[in-house]
Amino acid sequence: MNRLRAMLLVCGAFATGPLFGASPDPKSLTIPPEELSKARELVKRMGSEGYREREEAQAELAKMGRTAKQALVEGATTDPDPEIRSRSVRLLPKAEADDLKARIDTFLEDKDAKFDHNLPGLKAFRKSLGANAESRALYVEILKSPYNLDMFAAMDRSEVEGGRAVSDRRNTLYSDMIQRNNFRGGVSPTPPKQPTLPDIAAVLFAESEIPYEHIPRTTIQWQQVSGVLLFQQNASMQAINGTGAHAAAYKVIVGKWLGSRNDPQDLAQLVYQLGNNNLKQFPEAAPLLRRIVMLDGVQGYAKGQALNFLVQQGGKEEAKFLKAIVRNEVRVGDYPDVFKKGENPDKVVSMGADAMVTQVWFQRNPNGGVAEMHSVSMRDVAFAFVLTQAGLNMKDYGFETQPNQNFNPTPAGFGQYAFTSEEKRQAGFVKFGWYQLKQSLKDPNDKTTPPKTPAPTPGPGPGPRPIKDLPVPQVAQPAPAPQILLPAPIK
Repeated sequence: MNRLRAMLLVCGAFATGPLFGASPDPKSLTIPPEELSKARELVKRMGSEGYREREEAQAELAKMGRTAKQALVEGATTDPDPEIRSRSVRLLPKAEADDLKARIDTFLEDKDAKFDHNLPGLKAFRKSLGANAESRALYVEILKSPYNLDMFAAMDRSEVEGGRAVSDRRNTLYSDMIQRNNFRGGVSPTPPKQPTLPDIAAVLFAESEIPYEHIPRTTIQWQQVSGVLLFQQNASMQAINGTGAHAAAYKVIVGKWLGSRNDPQDLAQLVYQLGNNNLKQFPEAAPLLRRIVMLDGVQGYAKGQALNFLVQQGGKEEAKFLKAIVRNEVRVGDYPDVFKKGENPDKVVSMGADAMVTQVWFQRNPNGGVAEMHSVSMRDVAFAFVLTQAGLNMKDYGFETQPNQNFNPTPAGFGQYAFTSEEKRQAGFVKFGWYQLKQSLKDPNDKTTPPKTPAPTPGPGPGPRPIKDLPVPQVAQPAPAPQILLPAPIK
């Protein structure tokens, strides 16, 4: 067990409220020089040749409590006498616990947040949430768990130590959530225990501060343990709905946590929560859905669900993003909240739009037999949305569905339609390019850039490749000749 956690549990640092009359100013905790000198002298006496003198010095240091902390740290780490080092190490946890409790008492008395306090994680917490009454109250609740304080203290030391502590804390909370059947020796099963909101808030805050690469990922009973798992618990959902204590401060943590998610495994789990209408209140939700669509390593089906939710929530406002997927490229500056800070805004990146989202099986033979299997890419799903938003029928552009099945021309269920050949996919994109050309001829003032259409790919390949946009001609005053040739009118 970690020394900080052990000393807090043993010494009961949170058993009582702040001392009556405690000062809110941390400077009041400064150790007087005479007390420090006394403690150092007692530390030296713990190395005396007389056993009774050593014992008396140790007892006096124990009574001094926090005022002996600095001298004991020096004795435990730098004194050449092994007897002094050994006795200092035994006394140090109690002195550190007393010192931490005094700092907590001082913080609790500082109700107007006038002073800076040396407490684990407090500096980062205030930077993220501010020093208002709501955030302060939540931090006080988080302080009540020595396990949370242990995690925050590790975060203050380094991202690597903090990452390990976050992983340990997640595992502990998840272990408490599951019922463990153990009847050996007459021991009854351990009842499950749901995490409290302060515990969940502490983990999500820590995850938003530490890059996921520094947090070891573990699996317990086939379950990937991460903050997403805790985020889904009842206490969290109730706070997001605006009920219960600390809901306002918790929502701030959730917003920052959502905005910092970039672990592909976390995003694959989180996408289904983002379809919850209650998360629409967070401005970070829509950029996160776009990040799921664009980030390499996220499962294809999760990408499709993210795009589905994005269009359901944003409607035609997502038309620009859909066309970027069809072109298979996006400009960084168009969606800066999706990319890492510092990226060149003029940089154009591939979106991996030809990645498979799902597979569809069509049973052509009514008497059974082998079904046809067809792949549906992210580009296909985006194209289906583009068509329906334009009021066009997907079947007119090559999409097919199960034979004899009523086809509702909407791409909401992206496991129900597909292109059955590469030729039909290519033809669909080309036909839509001509449709946009025809629309621009009807309205010469329409400056909308048509999406890029893929060129035919000889032989089998991973999918269509984007080419340059179809040119929109400059239309002059009507003239009797020559006549502009267009494809046959679209029914």
